[in-house]
Amino acid sequence: MRFIDTSVRLAIALVALSTTSTTFAADLLPEPRYSNLQPSGTYAALSQNGSGNQASLEQSGLRQQLIQSQSGSGNVTAIQQSGAYNAATAQQLGVGNTLSLEQAGRYDQAAMVQAGTANQADIVQSGAYNQAYVGQYGQGNQATVNQSGLSGTVSVQQYGNQMNATVNQR
Repeated sequence: MRFIDTSVRLAIALVALSTTSTTFAADLLPEPRYSNLQPSGTYAALSQNGSGNQASLEQSGLRQQLIQSQSGSGNVTAIQQSGAYNAATAQQLGVGNTLSLEQAGRYDQAAMVQAGTANQADIVQSGAYNQAYVGQYGQGNQATVNQSGLSGTVSVQQYGNQMNATVNQR
């Protein structure tokens, strides 16, 4: 697979935002103005099924990896990756879930699953070699994770309704 630069990824994200059906790379047309850009090893994949789902994906730095999937309606995701070698996987199933992830460091990893209705997760990672997992299964759950420093691991799993979890790891 061929890797593409940040400017192209932003164009892809805008195309994905304008549709509620699945968008494939084959649907995109190459633009001559990007022909001189060199690959950085960064990868982003976005899949949306349903209606009213929104995703904002922004990547900068070396070898960022991102896989985002939304199924249902009214789910919102905002993901920003900077630094180098960060990886994230996010899956939203249901209605009205909100997810925010910011990774700014090196070798940070995050995985998020939201299955249900009106769940909210906010994750911020900086530093290096941090890992965060947030799983929300139910309705109206809230999770906030702030990680900084070196080699931290956080796991938040919410099964049920109206739960609140906040983790600050430094």
